[in-house]
Amino acid sequence: MQKLFLKIQLLVRLICSISIALMAAVVFIQVINRNVFDSSFKWVEELCTMCMVCITFLGAALATSLNAHTRIELFVNLLPAPLPKIVFAAGDALCAVFCVALAIYCWPLVINNLHTMSAAMKLPLAINYIVFTASMLLSALYLALRIVSRFKESPKTDVKEDKE
Repeated sequence: MQKLFLKIQLLVRLICSISIALMAAVVFIQVINRNVFDSSFKWVEELCTMCMVCITFLGAALATSLNAHTRIELFVNLLPAPLPKIVFAAGDALCAVFCVALAIYCWPLVINNLHTMSAAMKLPLAINYIVFTASMLLSALYLALRIVSRFKESPKTDVKEDKE
């Protein structure tokens, strides 16, 4: 199961990396095209918007999987021993519920925009909403895994060191 989530994490990193590279290259070409040739491509803005949606929301899911979001832990860590674990798990559970709610409320946007095409590229506008929904579900999944791993008992080992 852990290998599956690592492969998903690698896929998300790959998609984000490709989106950043594609967006940088297309914007560079567009700048050259406007300044040198006095013309511009109509599809660049739409493609960059789709790339930015991928970078933003899949990047947020990636940050969730890496536990890289900012949180203030000073006061929570001052609590007695079992409470910080419970407080962090409750925060993760609240975030997971919020992510699932966002995905549920975004689903009608996916359905309504499946046949609405973008002006220049003629791609469904639902792509942005699909990426958002998938990233919220991924975030919720990673938050749930983090909650489970917080309460999983670590095996105690009684390995005695040999003294020579």
